[in-house]
Parts: sequence; C-alpha cells; structure tokens
Amino acid sequence: MKKILSMVIALMLILSTLSGCESRKQTNSNQSDDKKAAENLNLTGFPIVNNKITLKIMGPKASIQAPWDQMDVFKEMEKKTNIHFEFDTPPAESYQEKKNLAFASGELPDIFFGRDSINPDDEATYGSQGTLVPIEDLIKKYAPDIENIFNKFPNIRKSITCADNHIYSLPSGTDLPMNLTVKMWINQEWLNNVGLKMPSNVDELYNVLKVFKEDDPNKNGKSDEIPMSSVKLDDIRSGILSAFGFVDSREAVKNGKVIFVPIEQGYKEYLTYMNKLYKEGLLDNETFSQTSQQMTAKGNQERVGLFANAGPFLTVKAEDNDKYPALPPLTSSVNSQKMWPKNPEATVTAFAITNKNKYPEASIRWVDYLYTEEGSILFHNGIEGKHWKWVDVNGERQWERITPEGKANPEEWRATATPNCGTGTPEIWSKDFAEKQKDPLNAFIRKEVAEKYEPSFKEIFPQIRFKPDEQKQLTALETDLNTYVAQMEGKFISGNIPMSEWDEYVKNIKKMNLDKVLSIYQTGYDRWNSVK
Repeated sequence: MKKILSMVIALMLILSTLSGCESRKQTNSNQSDDKKAAENLNLTGFPIVNNKITLKIMGPKASIQAPWDQMDVFKEMEKKTNIHFEFDTPPAESYQEKKNLAFASGELPDIFFGRDSINPDDEATYGSQGTLVPIEDLIKKYAPDIENIFNKFPNIRKSITCADNHIYSLPSGTDLPMNLTVKMWINQEWLNNVGLKMPSNVDELYNVLKVFKEDDPNKNGKSDEIPMSSVKLDDIRSGILSAFGFVDSREAVKNGKVIFVPIEQGYKEYLTYMNKLYKEGLLDNETFSQTSQQMTAKGNQERVGLFANAGPFLTVKAEDNDKYPALPPLTSSVNSQKMWPKNPEATVTAFAITNKNKYPEASIRWVDYLYTEEGSILFHNGIEGKHWKWVDVNGERQWERITPEGKANPEEWRATATPNCGTGTPEIWSKDFAEKQKDPLNAFIRKEVAEKYEPSFKEIFPQIRFKPDEQKQLTALETDLNTYVAQMEGKFISGNIPMSEWDEYVKNIKKMNLDKVLSIYQTGYDRWNSVK
C-alpha cells in the first residue's frame, strides 16, 4: 500500500512539474509575442506597424454598401498603416443575432466596428467578464486625437464611461449644429398670403394655424389645408414641448435632481394646448395613424403649413425648400425662456476591442486617425478626386460629391468607398469642413439652425450608462411605464380621455414604481456627472 501511495505521489509531482513547465512555456510565449508586438509598433506617424499585421473586424453592413473588403477607405488605410483587415459583415437586419452568436460561441473578432456594432448592454455584460477590453489607458498612451475630442467635448467622455468607470467603446457623431437638433418648418408663402408674421409664442402659433385652416393660404380655392402635420408626434413633440419649459419628454434634470417630465405642470399645459389644436383641426387628425410617406405626399401637394423634418425638402418639393424657414423657439404662459433641444455630439459604441486582439495598441492608433479632420474626411467622404472634389463658388472654396457615369447619385458612389454611407463610423464629423459643402438645400438649413436655434440650445438629458442590475430593473419597470405614458399622451390630445383625468393619470404613474425609476436615474446621473 505504501509503495502504491509513493508511486501516486511521484506521478503527481511529475505531472505538476510538466504542468509548470508548460505554464512557464506559455507565459514565455505570451511575453515573447508581446515583445514582438511592441517592437513592431511605431508610437507616432505612419506606418503604425513595420511588419504587416492582420486583424478581424465585425460590423453591420447596410444594403447600399459594397463589400467592405473592396472599399477604398480600408485599402487606403492599409497602405498608410500596414494593418490588414479580414471582414465579417452580416447584413444590418440580422447583425444583432450574428453578434450575439459570436459572443456566445467565443468566436469573436478583434474589433467591433460601426455604430451599434455593440450596445451598452454588451459593454456592461462583456466588459465585466473581460471579453471587451477597457481602452481608457490605451487612449491616454496612444490616442492623442481621441483625447483632444474628449477635451473639446467633455460630455462625450462622460457618456462613454461605463458604470464600472471603464471605457469600452468609442463614439460616432458630429459637432454640426444642424445635425444635433429637431427642426420645424413653416410655410412662409402662407404667412405672407394671410398677412401674418412669424409666431413667437404658442398663442401666436395658434392664431397662425387657425388662419391657415380658414383663409385658403395655398390659394387653390379649396378647404384642403392642414395647418400642422406630424407622424405620431415623435417629430414635433420636443419642439412644441420646449415652449412649455422642457426639451426632454421623459427624464430631465432640475436643480441637480432627476424629474419625470410627463407628470410636471408644463407637460400638462403641453397636452392641453395640443388637445386644443387637435380638436379644432389645426393638428392633422391623421397624426396618430399616418406614415411618414403619407405625410410627405400631403407636403408635396402643398397642403401642409407646419411640420418637422431634417430639412423641408424631405417633406415638400425640393424646389420649395427655401420657402419653409424654421419655426423659432416659442414661449408660453408657463415658460418665458426660449429654449430648443440639443442632442449629444456623439452616440456611443462605434468601435470596441475584444480580448482576442493581440494588437490593441496598434488598433487604438489605427482608429485614433479617424478622429483627426483628415481621417474623418476620408471615412465620411471617400477619396478626394474620386468621390469628392474642391470647387470654386464665387471665389469661395467649397467641396461637392462626385457622381460618375452609371451611378444614380453620389450616395450610391460613396457607398462603394466607405461604410459611413449606411453605418456610422467612429469619428466626430467636423462642422468646419461640413459647412464648406456646396449644397444649396443644406446651406439654407444650416443658416436657419444657426440663426433660430443655436442661440437657444439646451442640452437634453445625457446618455447614461447603468450597471447590469440597474439596467435590468429599468427594463422591467419602464416597459409598462413608457407604454402607459405614450398611450395617455395620444388619448389626452385626441380627447378620448378628458384633461379632468390628469390627477388620476399622475396617481397611476406614481403607482408604477416611479420613485424607484427616478432613484436609478439619479444614481446614474450622479455617476455620469462625477466623471472627469
């Protein structure tokens, strides 16, 4: 028995020794790989690596796009950086399923690329597991241009910092004001035809809309005018609600405290006003049922006096674009301050690194270039001279997109060059460069936004990252809460439920664990606000 025990112990010692040798061998191998990667990396300039490396990249492909491995921007970047990519680009429609499968199987790319290639839930889950790599230290050491973006827009750093105080993804966005806000457009010809000036408060707007309905402002002899139209209020809500003191329609901050807008007095006044418009036919009575295509058809028939869209030409005929100036911020009896909603400069989750990546330093240097003006222009526009060019316009240097023979429009051509056409890329698209574009339609929009909205910009509730348990609670609590608020908004405005039911409505909301919801948001907001 003693002899057998001795043999077992001896065998265990041998196995332990072999295991230790194998472990040391693996450690030495990893250290050797790290050393080689470090020696191959250039800390500044190009190429990023001396000897070519290959990385696997995964992102959602839009239907308009050419295969990513054929795109000029990636070919140009490979020449510049010495980094080659192998692409996995599922169609955008099935991307989330493919991404989830990649996480579940462990068959991950080195990099997730493109807006919404991962989401905040992925960061909370897979960041804590170590599957996604924290990149804040890599940014400090290897990405000076991303650091410059953080310094210029401090709220971006706050919004991409997760609840565990790590950064797992980089943003996609712009500092171009016209892209950062809702825009409402009013028919100036109609105003001229009925002899009215641009409204400055909600009472004047009511009078304008009433005259639009009653006085045949389109001069066709028919009573077919729709004073104001909308698609389920999602387009016009924040513009009208801002007149009553809120640029947010759900959570907002008042004196450092998170509040719930749909139970505030200003929101009640907004509902009362909108009900008045709806009841008198001044708000399109098909608002809650029509599609955007149906509203556009009305706009093209010159029947709509006021609407919201990124630009007038998206609702009315392009040649009528300049006939629709922006409706300025309005005031009301409960709010004397002109304010207009300003969205964040960036959305998050456009670039992330996984623990499969053997070259995180080279990867962060690669993407850092996209946050320079030169890199942003490359990924936004494509190759100069091939996809866009400089032109002289009355002595001013402007740029325009190129449409080669055989292509229907410049976007179709741009989609062969860069994923940015259909998939937001990691960048902050520069206002200075964007405003040099030769584009009369957008030039008009930029001017209107600069004159009407920028002076009254007020930032909406920030993008907040929650801990996994917080997000789980919010998902459970907010599903019914948000559904109830949305349904009641429509019922109050359409008159299906009278405003006399307001107090009962507020009681019902408070019963839906509102205090718990606000407590979680307050914790998240305080955490967001503490990021430096």
